[in-house]
Amino acid sequence: MPYSVPRCIAVALLALLAAPAHDAAAAASSATGPSAQAAPDSQLSAVEYEQRKTRIVQFFENQRSGYRAVATTRTKSGQIIDWIRPESQVADGVIATPPSDAEGLPPKGKAYLASVQSKAPGAPASTALTEVQLDESIRGPKGTVPIVRFDVDSYLREVKNLPLDPRQILTKAPPQPSPAANSRYYVVWQRFADVYGTSGFVNIWDTVGPVGNETSIAQAAVIRGTPMQAVEAGKIEHSSFAPSKQPVFFTYFRTNGSASGDWVGGYNALVKGWVQVSATVAPGMSLVPWNSVAGGAQRDVDIEVRLVSGNWWVKAAGQWAGYYPNCKGATAPPCASGTLFSAAGIRDKADRLDWYGEVFDSSAPASTSTDMGSGAFASTQFGHAAYFRNLTYYWAPESFWWWDSGALSVTDSKCYSGLGPSYSADVNWRNWFYYGGPGKEGAGCI
Repeated sequence: MPYSVPRCIAVALLALLAAPAHDAAAAASSATGPSAQAAPDSQLSAVEYEQRKTRIVQFFENQRSGYRAVATTRTKSGQIIDWIRPESQVADGVIATPPSDAEGLPPKGKAYLASVQSKAPGAPASTALTEVQLDESIRGPKGTVPIVRFDVDSYLREVKNLPLDPRQILTKAPPQPSPAANSRYYVVWQRFADVYGTSGFVNIWDTVGPVGNETSIAQAAVIRGTPMQAVEAGKIEHSSFAPSKQPVFFTYFRTNGSASGDWVGGYNALVKGWVQVSATVAPGMSLVPWNSVAGGAQRDVDIEVRLVSGNWWVKAAGQWAGYYPNCKGATAPPCASGTLFSAAGIRDKADRLDWYGEVFDSSAPASTSTDMGSGAFASTQFGHAAYFRNLTYYWAPESFWWWDSGALSVTDSKCYSGLGPSYSADVNWRNWFYYGGPGKEGAGCI
């Protein structure tokens, strides 16, 4: 059925943001082909195309120079990682301390879970780790933290009509979505209440595509305010993330709806706002080694977003990766430049949680072949359809409980469907739901 929601997706930037950039020389030499003529789909002359390409390459070179990298390594999947001193990210050099694990005590008098219990579908074969966690040889010097580069090569291959101003790569957004008649498909489970965070597991699939410049995503979001403020995290597949169109861990923040820029909103470390803390887990890192197999091994990644001491922390692959700070400039309170999020937004709490799969369809209202989840409908269930499991909400800063009520919302079940939520007493499957589909290949999807 139609599902109208505010903009809660971390894909609002199309071919723009994404992961990490290759060297300027590599980007200039390999991404565009012959310089005598413009790329086939470009509306630009050959001369203007080359000028814009050069500005884009230089823009990301200048951006990286601000990190003051002390080392650079390359992963097996081809990602380039710059290693920086963590204190260089904050004006006063003081990095916040990661949260401790909450005890998870239930509210007084609350039932264990929903009264309807189901049998747990099975156990995942393994939970994801990053390439840096698995391979010590690609880690930076002791005391440094990783920043994954924006993939300039991939961006230049996919986007032929290059922007005049390179900053548009980080700010240009598609039209305002309204999923019933538009460019986005959702399968979502929501909770509306005062909350201080959430955690859960996202099933990882590496499907063919996405098609062209489209996006396939699975994520959590903590949300509040008008215009919307949010912190979002999960798995994304898009042409501009390296390795291109394959699963990548991401974070995203917004302070003013879809607006982006330093201390305003954006992906990963592409704009100022994110503070990297972990030495082995960072936004933009590949999840390629953990692809699930149809009818075989199922793999997922743990995601947690939590408000602690004014900072919104994000955890993945068992590590607190980093945080969105209480203060603009990432200084310790009092905040000389004001707080990153407002009192009417998520500075002190959220009032809505979303866990969802989504596809951005650039050809809307026509349907697309971009897969959501595994590309299989939810009805195929464990081992075939993608899932979310063990989803919690923090009802107090130090205590959480498992979601135990509510229904899924689905934009168009003929294109992408949902099944659940279901509940069990199994410690690995307190709750779960399936989602996904093949898009226009689905019967009746038009």
